[in-house]
Amino acid sequence: MSPKQAMLRKQLLAKIHMHKEYLYYKENNAWQDFLALRFEVLSSKDLSIDELKILLDIFDGKIKDDINFVPDFKGRLMLKKASSNKHFFYLKALLKQTKMPIFSFYKLCKKTLKKDIYSLQTLSKKDCTIMLVVLEKIAKTK
Repeated sequence: MSPKQAMLRKQLLAKIHMHKEYLYYKENNAWQDFLALRFEVLSSKDLSIDELKILLDIFDGKIKDDINFVPDFKGRLMLKKASSNKHFFYLKALLKQTKMPIFSFYKLCKKTLKKDIYSLQTLSKKDCTIMLVVLEKIAKTK
């Protein structure tokens, strides 16, 4: 992500967090549910720039509010936190090699990382690296 994009993203997040709609949802403890239904994330920090723009347009009434928005995974990959494509594909290959079901992997993540993981895209680079090491050890024992 370029410095200009990072600045734009911070500005969009600031606008959202000062908007009266955001304050309403936050006050009623419905913000995470709002994001989960529309964008399949629990925090606005996980949204791409385009999704943040859509969110602002919803708040301003420019776009009809809908729960069927298509997640912008390409835009989310630009976020620093997202693990690289190599990590992602290597992780999927190791899961296939070890024949581990995805829900078993999520349980292993919970044990190893001490936090809930709901999809492979939500793993940070650091967490992805840790889980790759764990899966490599499992693959060696089989």
